[in-house]
Amino acid sequence: MSEANRELILVGVDNAAFPPLLEVLEEREIIEAGQLRLLDEEESEVDPQVFANRNVPVESLEKFRFEPEHVVVLLKSGAAAQAALAAAETAGAWVVDAADNTRGDESVILVHPLLNTADIAAAERRVLAMPGAGAAMVAEALLPLRDQLQGVEVTLNQPVSALGKSAVDAMAAQTARMFNGQEAEIDPAIGHRLAFNHLSSAEAPLASGHNLGELALIHDLRRLLGEQIAMDATINTASVFHGQLANLRVVMKEETEAEKVSARLRNGARLKMTERPSAQQAVGGEETLVGRLRQSLLSPKQVNFCAASDNLRRDLAMNCAQVAHLLLKNY
Repeated sequence: MSEANRELILVGVDNAAFPPLLEVLEEREIIEAGQLRLLDEEESEVDPQVFANRNVPVESLEKFRFEPEHVVVLLKSGAAAQAALAAAETAGAWVVDAADNTRGDESVILVHPLLNTADIAAAERRVLAMPGAGAAMVAEALLPLRDQLQGVEVTLNQPVSALGKSAVDAMAAQTARMFNGQEAEIDPAIGHRLAFNHLSSAEAPLASGHNLGELALIHDLRRLLGEQIAMDATINTASVFHGQLANLRVVMKEETEAEKVSARLRNGARLKMTERPSAQQAVGGEETLVGRLRQSLLSPKQVNFCAASDNLRRDLAMNCAQVAHLLLKNY
C-alpha cells in the first residue's frame, strides 16, 4: 500500500504534546488532512481540530476500528489507551507508545529517531515505545560521548508540562489565585504547590529513595546508550510551564580535557553549543542546547555540562512525528 493511502491515528487530544505534534506534522507535510484521524474517549466532548486548514473531527476511541494500514500514536495512558493498544496490535497496525503504556515490557523496542531506528526492522511486535522527554534529550546530548562514557549522573529540572496537561492547568489556576491574594489549591496527588515553587520530587519516593520517574529515566538511558554505562538520576520539578534543563556529570573511561569533550559535542547531531543554556531559550527550537562545559574539580576523568530543550515540541512531538513518518513510508 502506498504512503498516500495510509492513515495516522492520534489518540489523546487532551495531551499537552498534542498541539505541538499537530504543528510539526503540518509544517513538515508528513501527512495530508485526509490521512489524519483523531480519537479520544467517548465521554469526552472535544471540538474538531484544525489541521492544514481543515476541521478534523475527534472520533470515539471505543467505537473506532483499527486496520493494518494504520499507524497509531498513543499520547495518553490508562485503561482506554491500553485497550486501544491491544486492539490496534491485534488488527496488525503499527503502534507508537508515547505515554508509557508499555513501560517495563522488554518485548517492545524503545526507539529514538537519532539513535536506533534500524532496530525497527527486527522488532518482535508492531509496537514501539518512545523515550520520555528527559531521556530523549539526555541521550542526544550524550551520544557523541557514548563510546568513552564510564558513568553519568543526571539532575533533570523538568517543567510542569512533564506532569501532564492537568498539572499545567493547576499551576495556571494557582498562579492566578496567588496574584489575586488568594490561597492556592494544592493537588493532593502531588502534595505541593506547583506555582512559584521548585520541587525536589513530584512523586512519592520508593524504598530506595528514588521515585518511579527517576528509575524510568535511568532505564530508558541504559536501553538507548548501553547497559555498560553506570547511571544515576534525580528529577526536580521547576515552576515553569515548558522547557527542560539537565545538569550532567559525566565520568569518562580515561582522563579527558574539557576541550576535547567540547569538540565532540560541537559535532553532535541536533546539538547547539551555547555559553549558558536556558530552558526558555530552548522553547520553540528544534535543537538541544549544550553548554556550561567545565572540568570537574572532583576528578580529572569527570566533565560537567548542561543541556536544555523544548520537552514538548523537540523531545516528544518531533520525535513522534519522525518515527510515525518512517513507519508510514517504509513499514
